[in-house]
Amino acid sequence: MKIEYLKVMHDANVGDVKEVEDFAANVLIKTGVAKACDEPKKASSKVKKEETPSK
Repeated sequence: MKIEYLKVMHDANVGDVKEVEDFAANVLIKTGVAKACDEPKKASSKVKKEETPSK
């Protein structure tokens, strides 16, 4: 599970995002050391073309 650290730890600073085992992640989240980090969904790579009105 990916987590974002909220406090300085021995192996991470505030704001660091790391992949850790689910058990460890849950312990860190419940103790207030980290929060679950949801990766933003990738936006579609299709670019919408603007239609120019023909005169």
